[in-house]
Amino acid sequence: MKNIAKAAILFCLTILLPVGLKAQEIPRVQALQIKSKILSQDRPILVFTPRFYDERELVSYDVIYVFDAQNREMFDMVHAAMGFTDKPRSCIVVGICSPPYPDQDYYRNSDYLPKPVNVEQLSLTNNPNAENFWKYVTNEVMPFIDKKFRTTSEKYAIGHSLSASFVLDKAIHAPPVFKGCLAISPNLAYDEYRLANDFIAADFNKPGEKRFLYISQGNELIKMREEWGISYKKVKTFIDAKDDFGKYTVLVKEFPEENHLHTYVPSLMYGLKKLNAFVGSNPAKPQGDQWLVSFKVIVPNKNDDAFIAGNQYSLGDWDPGKVKLKKVSDFEREITLSVQFPLEFRITRGSWDSKAATDQSEDDNIVIAKPGKSKTVKVKVEAWYDR
Repeated sequence: MKNIAKAAILFCLTILLPVGLKAQEIPRVQALQIKSKILSQDRPILVFTPRFYDERELVSYDVIYVFDAQNREMFDMVHAAMGFTDKPRSCIVVGICSPPYPDQDYYRNSDYLPKPVNVEQLSLTNNPNAENFWKYVTNEVMPFIDKKFRTTSEKYAIGHSLSASFVLDKAIHAPPVFKGCLAISPNLAYDEYRLANDFIAADFNKPGEKRFLYISQGNELIKMREEWGISYKKVKTFIDAKDDFGKYTVLVKEFPEENHLHTYVPSLMYGLKKLNAFVGSNPAKPQGDQWLVSFKVIVPNKNDDAFIAGNQYSLGDWDPGKVKLKKVSDFEREITLSVQFPLEFRITRGSWDSKAATDQSEDDNIVIAKPGKSKTVKVKVEAWYDR
């Protein structure tokens, strides 16, 4: 009966809230253009924002960057799959497209392949440009997304085939940008096994935040050229034999029944589930300056108590009945606290059996990445999830 009652509340909120609030009930995908000075090209990107993004003006979102998004189905699969994982999270998903530019003799491979150092220039591409492409992603795309959308500092990357090689290369060579990387069927053999050898030589014990790295393969080990299997087996043997990856969680998974393309779907689902579990165990930590913030909560009933539970001491360290808001009028509850950002919190009536559905959340936490112009956080309780 408790589960039925909770499901009924969720159903009512899903049906009624969009009508009352004129909400962005359907997630939105925008096709945008970036005039890249670094690449001297007009570059398309795709941006997915989750449902209610417009109305939940307080909430910040992690960002997943999907490479090879010119293959639209790969981009769409990521934002669709997020809702079917364990403990699904609402994220902004950015599709990095790599279309051809024939007049510049520039193609997808140019984006993802670095200049070879061990062999002669390959016919695979006449214009390897991965170094500049990385600068485009980090110096142009990411600042554009952070300025235009409400983002947290938490970023993740997903690539397939050559874009998986690119993602993996940046995970071990570049300054840490992504908290988690999914490399689906990467080519590790390019330039005389350069990426495989670099992975084995990488320093996984260097200090820093905890990070997640996932590598998968389909039936490429028997269907692709021999070099593909040799390079992968070098990496797989190294991972299996290494006991400690320091701050990294490193996973390898094989899908021998799936070919190079079809492996994307099961591998993505598996990788996203593992990534979600990792993020849930390693949330972003509040840091930096202390800010005085007033939390004002509108409750539906005059006799309602309201508590706040969140990700730091002043928010009760996730104790649902520790930090109680003061009653300032029949329907208003308020408290002023010294906090650090990012904030992550929920409103309750004193226990996890009485969590609130609010105008900023349904059955998830409210995340605020940084201080706003206003030092007041206003939240309206739409209903209580009483068990």
